[in-house]
Amino acid sequence: MKDSAAIRDVKRILILRTDGIGDVLNSTPAIRALRDAYRDVHISVLVRPPGAEILLLNPYIDEILVYDVDDLHKSPIARLRFLGQLRARRYDLAVVLHNSSQCNFMAYLSGARYRVGRKSERKRFSFTLTHGVSSRDPKGTKHEIDRNMDVVRLIGARGDGTRELVLCLSEEERAWAWDFLSRQGVGVRHVSPLLVGIHPGGSSFDKLWPAENFAQVANRLMQEFGARIILFSGPGEDDLAQIIQRSIADQGRKLRDTACRAPTPVISADALRVRQLAALIEKCSLFLCNDSGPMHIAAALNIPTVAVFGPTDHVRWKPCNEKAVIVRKDMDCWPCSAHKCKRGFECMKSLPVSNVLDAGHSILDAGKKTTEARRH
Repeated sequence: MKDSAAIRDVKRILILRTDGIGDVLNSTPAIRALRDAYRDVHISVLVRPPGAEILLLNPYIDEILVYDVDDLHKSPIARLRFLGQLRARRYDLAVVLHNSSQCNFMAYLSGARYRVGRKSERKRFSFTLTHGVSSRDPKGTKHEIDRNMDVVRLIGARGDGTRELVLCLSEEERAWAWDFLSRQGVGVRHVSPLLVGIHPGGSSFDKLWPAENFAQVANRLMQEFGARIILFSGPGEDDLAQIIQRSIADQGRKLRDTACRAPTPVISADALRVRQLAALIEKCSLFLCNDSGPMHIAAALNIPTVAVFGPTDHVRWKPCNEKAVIVRKDMDCWPCSAHKCKRGFECMKSLPVSNVLDAGHSILDAGKKTTEARRH
C-alpha cells in the first residue's frame, strides 16, 4: 500500500460510484473529506442517473458526470465515446468508491496518474490501482461509510470525524412536497396529521419483509395514532403497494361495519423522481422500510426510521442516523450468503409484526412526549 506522500500536483479529481442511491449517499462523508483535504481542486463524481439526483446541490463537488448505460450510453459506441470524453478531461487522481471491475477499468482508462481503490476483494483490474486498501472487511465488521473513508485516507483525506450523510433539498422542492400533500388533504383547515411513510420494496427479493406485515403495522398506527400513511413504491413494486392498499381498505370496511372510525385514505406516492421522493420523506414523522435506498435518504434527512433487515449485512448498511432503529431476527446461520439461503429466508418471513410495531410505537411515543413538553 502506498501512502499520500506519493500524491503530488493534483488539480482534478474523479470519483467513481456507479451503483445505487444508498451507496452514493454513504459515499458523501468521504467526498466531504476529500474536499477538506483538496480545497482548491476540481472534483467530479461519476454516477448513474439516480445517483446524480442524490448529489445535486452537494456543496463539496464541482461537477456530476452521468453514466447512463440504460439509455444514453447503452451502445458500445456511446460507451467508447463517453470514455474518450472522460480521458479528455485530464484527471490527475481517480478515486474508486464503488468497488467493481468496471470502475477499476474506467479509472485506468481515464488516464489519471493516481488511481485509488480497494485491492483486497478480488475485483478485476484492481492491479491497475496505484494506491489500494489491502485489508479485507468480513461481513458484519464495518459500515460502508467507514469503508469509503479507508479509501480516501490513503491519499490524505482524514476528515474531521463527521459521518453525516449529505443530501441537500431546495426550497422549491420542499414547496412541491407541501403542495403534493395539500392536494391529498394534509394540512387542510390547519390540521396536520401524523405522517408515516412506508416503503415495502428493496433492490432484491431477499431484502423484502412481507407486504402483508407492513399492512398490519400501518393499520395499527392509523387506528392508534390517527396517522396518515404515505405509501412509496418504485419500479416493479406495484404489487407490494397494492397488497398494502387492499389490506388497509379491508380494515376500513370492517371498522365501518362496527361503527368505529375508519382509517383515512392512504396517500399513494409512486412514479416519483428521486428528489421528489426525498422531499416527501422529509415530511414524515416516521419512516418504515426494508434495507433500501429510501432508507438511506431518510437517514440523510434525519427522519425517525424503523428499518427491517434480513440476511443482508446490517452492520455495513444500517441507516446512519441516531433516530433510526433496525429490527431483525438474529439467526445462527448469519453471516450468510443472502441470495443462496437454504432456510427459506426465515429471518425475514418469521420476523414478528409486533417487533416492528413496538419500534414504531417507541419512536412515535417519544415524539408525542417531546411535543407535549414543548407546549408546557
